[in-house]
Amino acid sequence: MNDNSAQLQATAVSTTHTGAPIHVVVTCANRKTEQVPARLRLAGLRERRPGHRFSAWTYRLATAGAAALPATNLYAGEHWQIAKTLAHLLPSRTTHLWVCSAGYGLIRISANIQPYAATFALGMADSVGEDRASTRDWWRRLTAWPGPEPGQPRSIADLSRRDPDSTIIAVLSDAYQRACAPDIVDAANHLRDTQQLSVLGPSNADLGDLVVPVSARLQATFGGSLLSLNVRAAAYLLRSSSLGSAGLNRSEMQDRLQHATDAVSAAPSRPAGRRLTDEQVRAFIRSHLADELGTATGLLRRLRKTGQSCEQARFGQLFAEVTASVGSA
Repeated sequence: MNDNSAQLQATAVSTTHTGAPIHVVVTCANRKTEQVPARLRLAGLRERRPGHRFSAWTYRLATAGAAALPATNLYAGEHWQIAKTLAHLLPSRTTHLWVCSAGYGLIRISANIQPYAATFALGMADSVGEDRASTRDWWRRLTAWPGPEPGQPRSIADLSRRDPDSTIIAVLSDAYQRACAPDIVDAANHLRDTQQLSVLGPSNADLGDLVVPVSARLQATFGGSLLSLNVRAAAYLLRSSSLGSAGLNRSEMQDRLQHATDAVSAAPSRPAGRRLTDEQVRAFIRSHLADELGTATGLLRRLRKTGQSCEQARFGQLFAEVTASVGSA
């Protein structure tokens, strides 16, 4: 196929099924608005055999007893505040927002769930497994479990099987990409064209061309922390599509994000600020804490505007130290 034919095919994908729904799948949030009981933390399970461990976990979820909350109200944090707006950025299209949860599997944001602690990230107290194979096994078990809303799709492949004309945009972190990779590949194969499925996030060898790479350099363009960068990139792509200037096929989105990344690389670099000592940073935080309503992001932004500098991770640690000492005073 020559370049002109490939371009025509990509354009056709972006315009042929404009009435088909869009499914946006986002990584869940570690932060919750409600306290997580010890019983609903994966770290509290004594079972070690995968099947027994999974059965024990789902039994605990089903018998928690406490009042459940819609997922949209349970998750919290910067990532989630951006993620839950994605379904509203294309008013002319039917857009469904789904959560990729290590505790519950694939769920709608309206699903009622319990506060829980589970993650596909490795090496954490509440990790679902110790390696890639075990996280994939856990996701496979979740897709076979009815979940909090029996009858609803339980996998990304279910979404594509139910509507081969739909567009699927999975906005997933590296750990969640690894766990769901077989499901994602299967989903692409059930669509009328694989260009209808895109995975926004870091590049992943298991997913290859299905990924629309989100470079850390884009933080300079989209703002916020690295934790929310993937969903901010998704918001940019959906918003520009809603303005009629671009489609949502994967190749086009890859080109648009690459163009945005190249623009950052070509921009003049910001002069390095004067680096402060730890004690100078602490003093700055103490003197401005009330002005920024206690947010580390706002204070760091104000510090840098003064021509001084501090690495984000170091500032966050010092901010936590200062606020802890203030709170205990």
